[in-house]
Formats: sequence, C-alpha cells, structure tokens
Amino acid sequence: MLYAFPPQAKFDKPVPKSKIYERAAVGSALREKFVYQIEKIVWSYKLAEETLHIPATAQVPEIEVFEIYLKGDRIEEALLKTIDRVIPLPIFFYIHRKEGSVKVKAAYKRPSASDSHKWVTDGYFESEWFPPGTPAAPLPIALDLEKLYSMLLESLMPVKASQSDRSEDMEAEVARAQMIRSKEREYQRLKAKRDREKQFNKKIKLNAALHRLKDEIAKLS
Repeated sequence: MLYAFPPQAKFDKPVPKSKIYERAAVGSALREKFVYQIEKIVWSYKLAEETLHIPATAQVPEIEVFEIYLKGDRIEEALLKTIDRVIPLPIFFYIHRKEGSVKVKAAYKRPSASDSHKWVTDGYFESEWFPPGTPAAPLPIALDLEKLYSMLLESLMPVKASQSDRSEDMEAEVARAQMIRSKEREYQRLKAKRDREKQFNKKIKLNAALHRLKDEIAKLS
C-alpha cells in the first residue's frame, strides 16, 4: 500500500551518493552499483513527534521516508542495506522506476540490545510495483511512532495477522512473516523439483512433502 504523508512532515532533502560512500566506507564495486542503478536519492519525509504530534519511543524515535529514483528497472538490496547502515533510524524506501511505477521496501530495524548507539537490521519486506497514478491512502491512526511503524511495516508483510491473533511483539510478527516467506520459497523449490521428476515413487514423496509445507504455511498464516 502507498501512503500519503502529511505536508508538515515534508523534509525534501537530496542525499548525495558521495556522502553515503564516505560514511559507509563502501568499496569500488558497490560504489559502481550506486552510480549505475540509482539516479538520485531524496530524503522526503521525517515522521517525528514534532511533525505528526504523536509520541516518539525509545524503540522508534523517528521514521524516515527515502525516495530512490532508478536509472533502470531494478535495485540491488545491498544498496538499501548500505543506506540503512548509514542512517540509524527506521527507513521506508519508495523506489521509482523510469516509467513511473513505484514499490515500497523496508527492513525491520531496532536499537541493539547490547549497544544503544547501534541498530540491528533484519530482512526486507516489499510491496508489488504500483502503476503510475495509484492513489495513496492516509496514514493509519496510531498512538505513538512505535505503533505507527508496526502498522506501516505490517502492510508490507506477505501475510497479515488477524485482529484476534495480532501480537504486540513486533519482533515476533517479523519472525512469523519471515518464516512464511522461507517456507513459501521452499514450497516453490520442491514443486519445481517434483515437476521435473520422472520416477513415480519420488513424485509421491515430493507431493507428500509439498502437502506438509502447505499445511505449515496455512498454520503460520
């Protein structure tokens, strides 16, 4: 889902790629990928206590929105990881293709339990590509920035928890979503293997494994 951010949260500052190179100390190979894959980076919005008028928390003091304009059709995840490493706050990336389509991508980020100055970044979640002109929804109503962050990140997860099953523990929800994604990848891998298999007995075993995986995905979902 695309969200419309309030005008008072507008930041609209270009982020020079050279600054990212310097702060992240990237090598020449990664630097070339920044050059060839990204046209420009804009720090578009700061979702903060003073801009949204909802309390910050220790876990989520602020949420950033970066817009990345591509030169081609794709961006390697390593580039997003580099930006996330440089900015010690949660970031939602709005990634724009040349023809106007856009997708949202974000990793779950949290302060390190062992060092409050460092942040831990887990795996990424992403939306589909939205065509040009897709309407944006208003931001969900939340009591604080931590809850808002959970709601925005959950909108990118492959399977949503029902209201009755939703956990208050964001790490648990992220772990569940990542487990579902892992099992779905395993399901597709086994399905392709079954479709290639010529021996009937082996096909039966692979079908049984597929049924078990399908049940596990359904339970997690």
